[in-house]
Formats: sequence, C-alpha cells, structure tokens
Amino acid sequence: MAEIVFYFDCASVFSYIGFEFMEKYRELWNVKVDYRPFYLDKVMARAKNTFSPNKLPYLFADVRRTTGVTKIPFKGMPPKYPYDPTVALRTLQYLKTKYSQNDNQLMRQAMRRLWRMEYFDRKAPESIDNVKEALRGLPSSVDSDTIVDTALTESDTLDAVVQNTQSLEEMRAFGAPTILVYKNGSSERPQMYFGSDRFEHIAIHLGEEFLPMKQLFANSKL
Repeated sequence: MAEIVFYFDCASVFSYIGFEFMEKYRELWNVKVDYRPFYLDKVMARAKNTFSPNKLPYLFADVRRTTGVTKIPFKGMPPKYPYDPTVALRTLQYLKTKYSQNDNQLMRQAMRRLWRMEYFDRKAPESIDNVKEALRGLPSSVDSDTIVDTALTESDTLDAVVQNTQSLEEMRAFGAPTILVYKNGSSERPQMYFGSDRFEHIAIHLGEEFLPMKQLFANSKL
C-alpha cells in the first residue's frame, strides 16, 4: 500500500492549500498520510532559499486564484507575518502522538482550525492564547487549554519538530510543503515532491486518479 509523508509548517500558506488537496486525495486514493510539522525558515536558510520580493504579488494572486476555485477559506495573510509557529507545531505534534486514532483525525482537525485562524480570521496562531482559542471546541475528552499546556511542557514535542526539520535538511529540501511518496510502502526509496500543485505528478506516479481542482472540490464542505 502506498504511503505519503507530508511535511508542513503552519506559517506556510501553501502548506495550508496543499493540506486541503492532500485531504481530498487521501480519501480518493485511500492512502495513508503521515503529517509531520517542521520549521520552514530553518530549512530555507540551510538551503539558501531566499525569498524574492518580486514573488509576493504573484504568490498572493496565485493563492486567491486557487482558493477562488476550490472555496478553501482565505481572506489574506495575518498582519504579523512571518511569525514563530513553535506553539502551534508542538501542539500538533502532541496531538499526533497522544491522539492517533482514526488516522490522526484530531490532529488534522486542529491543523484546519489553526489555518482558518491564520488565513481567514487573519490572526497568527503564534501565542499560547491564540492557539488555545483556535482549538476550542475540538471533539476531545481533554479541553484545548490542557492540550496546549501539556504539549509545551513535554520536551519530546519540540524534539520531534526539530528532528523533522533536520531530516528535511539532510534530504536537501528547500520549502513547504515537502511531500514524500512511497509507492509500495515505507521500505522503498521515496519520490520527493515540492509544493501544493504537484498532485497530478503524484497521481501519475501512483497510478491513481487525478481530478481538476474544480471537480475535486465540487460540493465540498470546508
């Protein structure tokens, strides 16, 4: 069975877009997806991937085109951007480790809530209070305040995010999302893809169905 590893940073709008596409294809392809949080700024610095100001107008136009077609909620970037995503990343890693039921459903719901806060409410999920606010109402037996507080006291949450970052540096990755595709399971050498617009390439590699974004997100409830 194919497996996909999806490396993301909360402070990455294309991680957000890529996540929504990945969730659609996760169901369509019936594929296992392992979401791994990492520090995008550190990977970009290691790769000497500098961000050109000439790219900004295109980036925003491209995001608006994509969200306009797919109806992925997007109103713009938060006033504080970039920001330190440590609290959000550690909280997501904690949910992944402690609440792994149903293909990490709780983690995936939290990812969506954090990105909604960032790109729809235009509020950076940087502070402890903001992350707690974003996660309130999660269907969990433990309240969001306790989840965030515990995530920040357990050192292994930070260790895992740092390890994910170092793994990408060793792979010579340079951005987010970075997607590893194992066609026949994790024992083989994966194919690496970059960006939120590489799902046609992935579909071809896996021999799976690819749908244009308008069709993929038709009647979508996001």
